Amino acid sequence: MLCYQHHTEMLLGLSNDLEEALPYACQEPGCLIRYDGPRGYFLDTKDTNIIGAEITPRVNCSNDGQRMYLTEVTPERRNFRLWKCPECDQSYMNDEDTSAGLGKKMGA
Repeated sequence: MLCYQHHTEMLLGLSNDLEEALPYACQEPGCLIRYDGPRGYFLDTKDTNIIGAEITPRVNCSNDGQRMYLTEVTPERRNFRLWKCPECDQSYMNDEDTSAGLGKKMGA
């Protein structure tokens, strides 16, 4: 799972309370980007100025409606993004050659 802004691996947050599910977090210093299955990507802040200025991706799985996460980018192909569903493992790719929308269906 990658941070959509830094393209670095996000790690699952740790908690002393085993029943509390913490979101994945970007490891870049100061990055507020988080991910959890029900919400997808979100910013870990209450500052409405920051929230209003940031556009978080909302890529939903066509199979089950879950928020997908970014799993692969390719520096040589600037617009390439591979998204994966946390529930059914369905993948979608958008690339330079695709128009608006999710792009090309990849299969599970």
